[in-house]
Amino acid sequence: MNNKLIKKTFLGIGTMCLMVGLSLFFSCESDDASGGGGVTKPYLSLKQYGLNRLSVANVEEATFSLTVKRHGGNLDSEFAAKLDVWKEDEFNAYNEKEGTSFVILPETYYSVTPSEVVFASGVKEVNVDIKVKASQIISAIQQGIHYLIPLRLNSDVVELRKGQRDLLLQLVIDYANVEIVSPEIVEKVNVNDVSVTTTVKTILDYKVDGKDLASSWDFICDLKVPENASELLEAYNKRYSTDYELLPEASYSLGQVKYAIGDREAEAKLTIRRNAIEVKYYLLPLMLANPSTSSVTCKDNIHYIVVGQFYTNPIISDRSVADPTVIKAQDGHFYLYATQNSNDWMPVYSSTDLVNWKYEKNAFQKATKPSWNTDNAFWAPDMQYINGKYILYYSYAKMNGTSQSHTCVVTADTPLGTYTSAYPKGAFLDSKKLLSNEEFGANCIDQFYYEEDGHKYLFYGSFTGIYVVELTDDGLTVKRDVDGNPVLKEKVCGNAFEGTNIYKKGNYYYLFASIGNCCASQNSSYEVVVGRSTSLLGPYVDKKGKGMLDNSWEPVVDGGDRTKWVGPGHNSVIIKDDVGTEWMIYHSYYYKEKGNKSTFAGRHGMLDRLQWTDDGWPYIKNHLPSESDLIPVFYK
Repeated sequence: MNNKLIKKTFLGIGTMCLMVGLSLFFSCESDDASGGGGVTKPYLSLKQYGLNRLSVANVEEATFSLTVKRHGGNLDSEFAAKLDVWKEDEFNAYNEKEGTSFVILPETYYSVTPSEVVFASGVKEVNVDIKVKASQIISAIQQGIHYLIPLRLNSDVVELRKGQRDLLLQLVIDYANVEIVSPEIVEKVNVNDVSVTTTVKTILDYKVDGKDLASSWDFICDLKVPENASELLEAYNKRYSTDYELLPEASYSLGQVKYAIGDREAEAKLTIRRNAIEVKYYLLPLMLANPSTSSVTCKDNIHYIVVGQFYTNPIISDRSVADPTVIKAQDGHFYLYATQNSNDWMPVYSSTDLVNWKYEKNAFQKATKPSWNTDNAFWAPDMQYINGKYILYYSYAKMNGTSQSHTCVVTADTPLGTYTSAYPKGAFLDSKKLLSNEEFGANCIDQFYYEEDGHKYLFYGSFTGIYVVELTDDGLTVKRDVDGNPVLKEKVCGNAFEGTNIYKKGNYYYLFASIGNCCASQNSSYEVVVGRSTSLLGPYVDKKGKGMLDNSWEPVVDGGDRTKWVGPGHNSVIIKDDVGTEWMIYHSYYYKEKGNKSTFAGRHGMLDRLQWTDDGWPYIKNHLPSESDLIPVFYK
């Protein structure tokens, strides 16, 4: 049998109807059983004549025992007969008359023993065995070929009984097979705990005379890995363009499938231990074997399971976390800060792995909000650790209020704020205005801090150009010359961009930014783009050398056909895990279907690995947010 689940097709023909047809079909033979003197003539007949069935399931060789009987005459007489295959024209005429589509089984697949039926003196019956090589023809029967062995008893020396000299032996599958239920999409098992147990479902395919039956036995089958697992892995990787490895034998244990009388389905357990695998994709091919009863066979179809340690997007969905920023704090935890939403004044989360995030608090409350522009909101935070202090830069902004949207700064002792008797859970106290509209222009928001060679820089700007200034050593004010002017204020990008973030790799600085409409729910056109430069201060260019000052860029991630993810953008700092994989956290609207209505909740937190072209340009796979991926690797 092959590895594919093949639909079985059986010819449904009523035995009684066929027998009537046979009696009419063979009516040309003589039924005279007596001689002219009234003495009964000897004649032969088949005890099993007409249409008979032989099941070829679950055996290498199937045997049909046929009896030839002597009638009348004197038992002292001796004579012989032979079973011959029908002639082709007779067989075709039978198919046409009965409306059937039988195919004569080639004689190479069966034998008749003895080949000659000899009645010695005193012998009344002779047994004949028809042996069929079942295992060699069962696959063809499963694919719908209706094999028949049409035999006729012939003799030159003795009469033959009308209607009782022909045998039509139909080869059928009355079988009981157990097989694994394999879904159309290959199952993925996420080993996100110390050990994970999943079930492998099986069904019993048991038919008798074409009728589905439940199990007639108590039996078990083993769940096992095929002996040619390595070959199957290689073929799978080639077919699906994957690079999976075979799941290590020491990492899993396989259970048994147990059926009781009356069962039609049963499950086996597969347990996988996390400490025995690495963070990579594995493949485990499985099959059933060793049924405890000979009445049942196990289908040899292969069931594939993909194993790994995965996460799924979005990573944060309990509240809107637009414009996220992430810092790895001195306590070893990651902290994420996001733009204010309708209920939370800059929500703060913590994590140890970038995947599982715990909501901690809101960074601000009414008592700690700046006293100026009180109708402004907290946007686009950027948390840094400078000179032993946590410094939170944030945009204090108003939608459609570019003339009063600017950058503020506040310090704290911990990632959750400074703990005081008045604020036992921590608070960010005494915010200061860092970039004012009067000096640095409209919409001087979406700030990003970068430090290099002892210099501290702050990039900022939102659709009015991206600029950079230098900060003082404490990172709290703009560095100025003796005349009070900024020592540096330079434009690095045109008016198409906001949400700057810079990452250095090799000889290049990569300036990530977002373009399009950020905040229009299902109509958002936001996306992340990038340019690069050999200098921190630019010029930043695209692949063709066109400058970001002229609003040129290369794509990183967008919403594609916008059927699930809409407006992905405003990424955080690129974080490298312990095996060197680079990760990008950003936000996206997440499209959900509820009945016939489409809903777009807030901007959810997203995580994706950064990939690189051969010529050194970053992108997210397929330029789309992923559904899931392997988790980042952090050993501590």
